[in-house]
Amino acid sequence: MKHYARIGLGAAILLALLCSCLAPARADQIVDRVIATVDGDPITMQDLRRYAAASGTTLPADDSPQSQEAKRKVLQKLIDEKVMDHEMSTIPVEEEQVDRFIAQFEAGNHITDEELRAQLAQHGISYDAYRKRARREVQKLLMIQRQVQDKIVITESQIQAYYKSHLADFTASEERFRLAQILIAVDPVAAPPAVVEAARAKAEAVRKRALKGDNFAELAARYSDDDSKTQGGELGYFKPDDINEQILAAISKLKAGQVSPVIKTSHGFHIVKVEEHQQAGVRPLADVHELIRQKLGQQQMEAQFRHWVNTELIKDHSVQTYL
Repeated sequence: MKHYARIGLGAAILLALLCSCLAPARADQIVDRVIATVDGDPITMQDLRRYAAASGTTLPADDSPQSQEAKRKVLQKLIDEKVMDHEMSTIPVEEEQVDRFIAQFEAGNHITDEELRAQLAQHGISYDAYRKRARREVQKLLMIQRQVQDKIVITESQIQAYYKSHLADFTASEERFRLAQILIAVDPVAAPPAVVEAARAKAEAVRKRALKGDNFAELAARYSDDDSKTQGGELGYFKPDDINEQILAAISKLKAGQVSPVIKTSHGFHIVKVEEHQQAGVRPLADVHELIRQKLGQQQMEAQFRHWVNTELIKDHSVQTYL
């Protein structure tokens, strides 16, 4: 199976999954009315309000022509979701695919399985309910990949044209590093030599795993003694003058994505990953080539997806609107 996880996952998906698992409002809470149907299934005004709230949209309270138009736009998005729900219900998903989706989500958001379960419990959502929704997300990703993502082609000329027309976006006023680290903490002076050597050996072993391709954020979450472990080791941006001298000497020649040798400081042994290395001036196309490709791919995917839903998918389903 292809890597459906290439589509970015973040905290917004967790919010969507949480909201989608919440119990519906009681019938006596609001006078409801049907505003659309998809293959005979009704969509009510309360459905629209819950969908808008879950997606961070505030529906207008009045019935002016402008407000009605705003509601119709949100309704169209909800109809699209319903049509996709109907379409993707036939896509088979194996349990290990759901496991992998959840594991990748946790890694991408730097949380453990225990922390995810705790967040769900705080919202009164069972893990089984979350897992059912995760299964539907996998089905959706597989459907989008099959119908849209696999048909996207980004040419070299498109990348070059975007770069030339957006040079300001790739111009830095000063040199900066974006860093992540794994710290094996030890006091090199006060600790017994055997303890110091054990810490060094542990750092070397972790670095070897990073060089072999193990996920750096996961390694940081598991092995680092620094507070940044909860963020996958991410430290943020630094100017050269703000970086420890030993660390700067080890990373100054590294390119984005490369990992430093084990670095000894007064805090212990560091393994530092250079996430970005911005030089003052215009960044070369080679340095931003992949970023541009991903951005253009996302733009094209969104356009292709909207075209597919509106011209192909919708034809196979019965939709009526009354708003």
